[in-house]
Amino acid sequence: MGLLGHALTLKVGLLFFWTTWLAIVFLTNLCSGLKALGVLPDTWKFASQNFRAVAGATAIYHAPRWVPALLFTGVIVWQLVAVLFFGWAFVSSVQAGRLAWAPIHAAFATALALWAAFMVTDEICKQYDTQSSHVSLFTAQLLTLVSLHLLPS
Repeated sequence: MGLLGHALTLKVGLLFFWTTWLAIVFLTNLCSGLKALGVLPDTWKFASQNFRAVAGATAIYHAPRWVPALLFTGVIVWQLVAVLFFGWAFVSSVQAGRLAWAPIHAAFATALALWAAFMVTDEICKQYDTQSSHVSLFTAQLLTLVSLHLLPS
């Protein structure tokens, strides 16, 4: 395999990484929501603490209980859409033997918009401790997208 073949493998590998990572994030957040609803027991280990974090962040405004539930549901749906777009980008690129730009751009636009929304929400809810991780994820995904465009294929 030549240098260009390795570059394409790296690029497709990056798409696979983001697909897998976002799928795990989606699943742990889904389980967190199911725990909050009482569908899963409190002892369930495969769950994030993100619902509790959203509820705590909105509590500073004395928001009704349905507000964090609605926000968290929106996040889970948004993450699912991002996972599906990244999966589409990965599969389409593998099948084509080259990068499939339309699904790649859809995936990154969806994920970058999610991190941007988190950063704005962090500011509104004064969640400065979590903001740095959202900025890091935004930066990492933007750097990945730029790398996909700039590295030779």
